[in-house]
Amino acid sequence: MMRNGADENHERVTRSVTDLRYGILGSLEVLQNGRPLAIGARKQRIVLAVLLCRANTAVPVGALRDALWDDEPPRTAQKNLQVYVSGLRGLLGQRSDGARCDGPLRHHLPGYSIQVGPDQLDTLRQQQLARSGRQAMRDGAWQRAADTLGEAVRLWRGPVLPDLVTVPEVAAEADRLQAQHLTVLEDWAEANLALGRHADIVDALDPPSRQQPFRERLRRAQLLALYRSGRHTEAFAQYEAMRQQLSRELGLPPSPVLVGLYESMLRGDVDLHVPESAPAVAAVSVPDGPAGHVNVPWDTPDFTGRAHETDALLGVLTAGRDTVAVVSGAAGVGKTALAVHCAHRLADRFPDGRVMVSLRAPDGGPRLVPEVLGELLREFGVTEPVPHDRAKLFRSVTARHRMLVILDDAVTESQVRSLLAATGGGAVVVTSRRQLVGLASAVRIGLEPLSDAEALELLGRLVGPERVTAQPAAVRRLLASCRGLPLALRIIGGKLDGLRHLPLDRYADRLADGRALLTELMAGDVDLRARLSVWYHDLRPDDRATLRLLAASAEPGASVSEVARGLGVEFAQAEAAVERLAEEHFVELQPAEVEAHDGHALPQFVLPPLVRSFVRDLSRHDA
Repeated sequence: MMRNGADENHERVTRSVTDLRYGILGSLEVLQNGRPLAIGARKQRIVLAVLLCRANTAVPVGALRDALWDDEPPRTAQKNLQVYVSGLRGLLGQRSDGARCDGPLRHHLPGYSIQVGPDQLDTLRQQQLARSGRQAMRDGAWQRAADTLGEAVRLWRGPVLPDLVTVPEVAAEADRLQAQHLTVLEDWAEANLALGRHADIVDALDPPSRQQPFRERLRRAQLLALYRSGRHTEAFAQYEAMRQQLSRELGLPPSPVLVGLYESMLRGDVDLHVPESAPAVAAVSVPDGPAGHVNVPWDTPDFTGRAHETDALLGVLTAGRDTVAVVSGAAGVGKTALAVHCAHRLADRFPDGRVMVSLRAPDGGPRLVPEVLGELLREFGVTEPVPHDRAKLFRSVTARHRMLVILDDAVTESQVRSLLAATGGGAVVVTSRRQLVGLASAVRIGLEPLSDAEALELLGRLVGPERVTAQPAAVRRLLASCRGLPLALRIIGGKLDGLRHLPLDRYADRLADGRALLTELMAGDVDLRARLSVWYHDLRPDDRATLRLLAASAEPGASVSEVARGLGVEFAQAEAAVERLAEEHFVELQPAEVEAHDGHALPQFVLPPLVRSFVRDLSRHDA
């Protein structure tokens, strides 16, 4: 059967369009079968660049006109734009004779768009690979993550569209794409660090770290790669240079995460060492059973109160296999103590083992899932080198046994989700300052501060009932300073027990000073200020700003309207900020105190004294 010339031409055009590849992660380029095409004059390049920056989205004619002429456009602007579009259609192999357009560059209200897929435009491909790589990280599949993210990193030819960044529309997109690439680079670095490939990435991290000296994740990966590569002097020098630059240009110290890493390097902490090597072993011998292994701390002998929460957690953990409970609450409220207390009470229920592992690194950041799995496997008797798929191995260890695992101080849902996927049975308790609402099917138990009666009972156990009974007014002041936090009560009680000569009212006078209160709430390696610091730096930057605004106020309480005025934002935005702080336990809602808004009675809120003192002290230090 013969075909006419128009059909043959249409097939040629369609084939040429599908062979096109576009690039903006560097200089603007259009490739056909791997060979670059001449795009044309500057204004035609601008039109293509703006369309590719908003690929698959209609760009209004007005936006294109603004990009082409930064001052008054000529009277022929509309005609000129049509000429540039027509030239691009010719470049891309499309017909411009008024016939129906099936090519990538299309005209529809309110303007023009270019239709491309992830295999045609480098930015879309990078986003696709980044999503796949991050999912592999969440699954603990670090080899797949490193390979996928590495492919995404290699798409970068940067900087973005260097000859067109004088165009405001292009400049804004260039900044966004650079930030996107840096996040992918940081993910790639973390995946390789988890695989022990620090030597392979350390030099690649140097140029972007110099160009972006204030990106915390990037600098952390660089310092850790240098340290693990045995280049300790360089790691210390990089940290000191960064510290001086932060102080000089921003007037700020390094974040607690980086300070913690630096101090860990100085100490030579074992947690900073290279993760277990991952040789290609044919098989790993898995012990027949954990033989009742227990590594949970001693139960607190004077565990006080929490009757309702204890019954609730015991009920969840004895309900059957594959149960998950999340215990959430503020720093120092006793989440870990409750989990450990219940673990000891359930010794008979979990005869094959009860283990606890921290999900935070010494620097305050989240631990990598492979490191956590390696620690759990060692706890259960797997001593020889293990393969990359530690999740599969841990499932095989746990599936046959009745065990309880405590995941202490979780940071994010994804971190916990990856570990839950590796747990083949038994029960899991997760402690976290957050409720981790993204964990499906988990039972949530929230801890509030101790009641006045419970706090009084605990303090009496710590310092002796006679001293408590003898000075009730001073005791009330001490309890008010501690706000029902068991950790604060234990620190103060321990100090008073060693200072038998000190009257309680005199010690209460010390705690009345907010700055002295934070100093007093430190005993040995138990430091409530340090826990507050980690807690604070888990917040979003804008939520930290809201918290600083509240702490600076002379009044302990506030309303959403007052926050909105202080931040200069809409009421809804301020309400969302307050709700996030309440979810993080930084503010306490006061249902008895309400404000009216749009016909609704909304509760006011208050900053606990400990939080107020900490944030004010931090603000003074930053100033």
